[in-house]
Amino acid sequence: MSVNRSLTLRRIGAGLVATAVAISLSACSAGGSGSGGSGAADDAATVTVGMAASPAGLDFTTSGGAAIFQALAGNVYEGLVKLDDRGQIQPLLATDWKVSDDGLRYSFTLRDGVKFHDGTAFDADVVKASLERVPQWKANTPSNLAAIDHVEVVSPTQADVVLSKPDSDLLFWLTTVLGSMIAPNSVATMSTTANGTGPYTFVSYEPGVKMKLKRNDSYWGTSAKNAEVDLAYYADASAAANSLRTGETDALFQAEAYDQIDALKSDSKYTVTEGSTQSVVVMPMNEANPALKDVRVRQAITHAIDKDAVLAAATSGHGTVLNGPSVPTDAWFEEFGEAGKHDPDQAEQLLREAGVSDLSLTFTVPNRPYAQAAAQVIQSNLSEVGIKVNLEVQEFPAVWVEKTMTGKNYDLTVTNHIEAHNMTNFGNPKYYWSYDNADVQSAFAEAKAATDDSAKTAAMKKAQQQIVDDAAAVWLYNTPNIVASKASVTGLPTDYYGAGIDFSQVTVSK
Repeated sequence: MSVNRSLTLRRIGAGLVATAVAISLSACSAGGSGSGGSGAADDAATVTVGMAASPAGLDFTTSGGAAIFQALAGNVYEGLVKLDDRGQIQPLLATDWKVSDDGLRYSFTLRDGVKFHDGTAFDADVVKASLERVPQWKANTPSNLAAIDHVEVVSPTQADVVLSKPDSDLLFWLTTVLGSMIAPNSVATMSTTANGTGPYTFVSYEPGVKMKLKRNDSYWGTSAKNAEVDLAYYADASAAANSLRTGETDALFQAEAYDQIDALKSDSKYTVTEGSTQSVVVMPMNEANPALKDVRVRQAITHAIDKDAVLAAATSGHGTVLNGPSVPTDAWFEEFGEAGKHDPDQAEQLLREAGVSDLSLTFTVPNRPYAQAAAQVIQSNLSEVGIKVNLEVQEFPAVWVEKTMTGKNYDLTVTNHIEAHNMTNFGNPKYYWSYDNADVQSAFAEAKAATDDSAKTAAMKKAQQQIVDDAAAVWLYNTPNIVASKASVTGLPTDYYGAGIDFSQVTVSK
């Protein structure tokens, strides 16, 4: 027997970030004419959006880095379900779903008549092939769907996802890039092109420069409100801001020229919003280094760092200092002020207790503005307590992903994890920060098996407390989602929940 619990389950996971709406509304600011212009929307427009980090490649099953799925998820590739602009789980390629009483079978009703851009039909066989292939992925944490045992093809329009154990996060993870439906005949060419069912077709990608997406005029759903989206990538934040001023771009998503935000806000030619994100800028400490295995050393490093100074240097104060692995919109968020406070004297005492002196660490730093600014402050802070830090700047994403994230060849690093619920990666001992704690893994398993939000939150808090006690990393700050655009542009998301960015609603007034 099964019951329709779709309304309840759409809130599981996504409901944990629903408070972001109220936060983002209070944080919104705009230039004087932020209404978006007086003319009619131009549905033949090409919208150029400036982005910061660029994709290392197109195949998100083999390459890490959020820039890939920011561009392609929801725009080219689609899943069974999606997150709406309030963080709620909604139908997409599935029109509905039912969940068995034991939580082990999710029966999805599929849209009929949907086709991939190359004409391949979307059906239950595609669902089976896509989800059963996820364990073979080399990137983007395929273990988040590890509860899936197999998929049963009941009919062309019904696919039953069968779990080996209950997972309260299943629908949430299916809204991410992991839930992307991939035509079986496209797997071999994913590194050079993209074939999905979404509102845009993939045109081209010049690595690190520009990606072009074109409106899919045969889209099964509501057509995109613009003819083409060009994603222009800027390694330099000031260059991105200048591109908006000169008209090279129509908008900047997750703008990083923080020192120019106030000036853009005060100019009536632009609209600026500051929304919420799931992102955590974190400094992992690789416990593969024997010195960093000692919790006292990791705690000392934590107390040595002046996070307010890091935030000021990296974002001109935009954002929220963090002392733990979650963000303010998570139901399990806690401040952990004492654990993360700046206290150089305590840092030196902890190092003495650990018997550590003359410690020298390699700090691999992505060549992103925020990371380099943060690293300079951190290097100075650690020097003050007797820790020598050698900075090694690496091209991002190509070199950093290969050497630091994949190869785990580092002592310290810093990066902005923008994917939602990234804290759960501390339950994966194979993840690049090499943190392994059985109690944490057990607590995360308990959270997955929870049947109500209160039990889930309690288990997540238990895991989080242990992670903080172990000083598994140094959590620096939660970034805002700053979107700056011409006043004639509307429709870009205010908040960002860590999946794809919906460009289909963006309009440009004539």
